[in-house]
Amino acid sequence: MSRHLTLLLCVLAVVAGCSRNPERPSAASPTAPSAAAAEPGSLLGASSVAPGGVSGPMDVSFPGRNDSFDFRNRLEAKYRDGLRRGASPTTVDLEGEVVWTQEYIRYRVNGCDHGTAVQRVRTQIDGNAAGGVCGAPPDGLVLFPGRSDSFQFRSSLESKYGAMGRAQSALFADREGGVIWTQEYLRYRVNSCDHTTSVDKVFSQIDGGGVAATCFVAPCLFGVSPSSQSVPAAGGTFTVTVNKISGDCTYGSEPLASFVSITGGGTGTATSTLTYTVAPNTGTTRSTAIRVRWTNGSTLLDINQAGSALATSFTLSDPFRGTGTGTSCHIKSTATPCVFNAASNITSSAATFTWTATYLYGATTITHTQSGTSPNFTFTQACGGAGSTAEGVETGLNVTLTVTDPSGTDTVTSGSGSQPALSIKLFTC
Repeated sequence: MSRHLTLLLCVLAVVAGCSRNPERPSAASPTAPSAAAAEPGSLLGASSVAPGGVSGPMDVSFPGRNDSFDFRNRLEAKYRDGLRRGASPTTVDLEGEVVWTQEYIRYRVNGCDHGTAVQRVRTQIDGNAAGGVCGAPPDGLVLFPGRSDSFQFRSSLESKYGAMGRAQSALFADREGGVIWTQEYLRYRVNSCDHTTSVDKVFSQIDGGGVAATCFVAPCLFGVSPSSQSVPAAGGTFTVTVNKISGDCTYGSEPLASFVSITGGGTGTATSTLTYTVAPNTGTTRSTAIRVRWTNGSTLLDINQAGSALATSFTLSDPFRGTGTGTSCHIKSTATPCVFNAASNITSSAATFTWTATYLYGATTITHTQSGTSPNFTFTQACGGAGSTAEGVETGLNVTLTVTDPSGTDTVTSGSGSQPALSIKLFTC
């Protein structure tokens, strides 16, 4: 046995353990595959995932070899018995034609050009491992190469077999018919048609019917344009377009943060406008998203809101009760201090901190104020005033801080935004 024939018999040794060589002289039906090998796949075996490729392992899923071989046998019978065609001489046996045609098509629909696909098939025929595919499989309908390319491949396959010294045999489906209709069968298969449906669609074409649609159904899919928006600190109302890409279903939308609300559109079955409102931001930069959701899918509209020029907060502590911060100051002495400390992102030494603290002492409204460059503020209050009790009477403590520097003004108030509500508790002495 020649060196070429020995290598040829083991062309699938790495991936299929030499269980069946498509280049055996016999054109009999292939050996029945194992349960694993019966799964959809290309020449590589049970898995339709090819090794390598510029984007990593990936592959359009092809039918098992037995299905393709069954189609080719039926095509042979169709040409012989239905079309009454005479046999044509060829050096490529029936199984080799269908296996290598499928392998050529597999390379083509996975990103390889004609020349690369032909070379990689010839390399496999010479006994080398299958090369990786050339790119990612397409989304949606799988497009096939032109028929002229496939026929050129079949002609090169004839030359290859002739150079290998293969004896001539005869097939009723001529070279062009064999490769074109095999390609058409594979086109139906990789686009969601089962074996029987694909055979019927091809034979309908042979009988003069039109080119039937594949079985591929476009998934429901929407997109958002633009997919992200930048929003000023002042907030406002904004719009994006929800584009219907394919399918037939309804989309809905939901904000993923409380400071964003959907104020228009937000649902539909076709391309439409979504309107949303963003609340003013008195803090630092913040981000969230609106999720646009449909059956079996979703996408995000990213929202990035600028922070205010100043970001300010303050805390309350009662040093007579401890060193920590809290939300209440207890007036139990003749001069109880209530201490406030501001935190701000200002960097200017010219900043001004203006404080106002107001509360009721009995029936009297008490107000303390301070304005200056110090971020700290303290007022004192005496126990035993009108309305105080031994158990303490709690009343609201309203504190406002306004920070002003060359970049702007920021005001925060107790009980508003991120500032907790405060109180003052009045005791008898």
